[in-house]
Amino acid sequence: MTAATQIIERLTRLLRDEIAAIGAGKLETVRDLYPQKLALYEELQAQSGSVERQIQAGTPESQALRDSLETLHGLIRKDFSLLQNLTAATERVVRELTRIRDRHGLGGIYESSGALRPRDVALPQQVDESI
Repeated sequence: MTAATQIIERLTRLLRDEIAAIGAGKLETVRDLYPQKLALYEELQAQSGSVERQIQAGTPESQALRDSLETLHGLIRKDFSLLQNLTAATERVVRELTRIRDRHGLGGIYESSGALRPRDVALPQQVDESI
């Protein structure tokens, strides 16, 4: 088994673990897996020339490598989609919390010290209508 094949297998297992963690709502596990995923990706990048040569060899091992790369590609797409959905959900929650805070807050009337903020808008002008 080549170094590239081992990296692909480790990355495949890691992505399956991450997808399962996302499905179970264990986001701390997703955070903890990120450094490992990045390291494996960098290792695979370093082996890219070797992988290309093995695939072009046309041997039975090259077909197995091609199959494992297709599996890895599918897992990467699924993981990416799930992470995009998590990001979108988080953005929606932040927007909703901001909306609620703005609606129920004091709208910037007070400074952090508790003192009233100075008015930014000039006082209404009185118009003499007696003429």
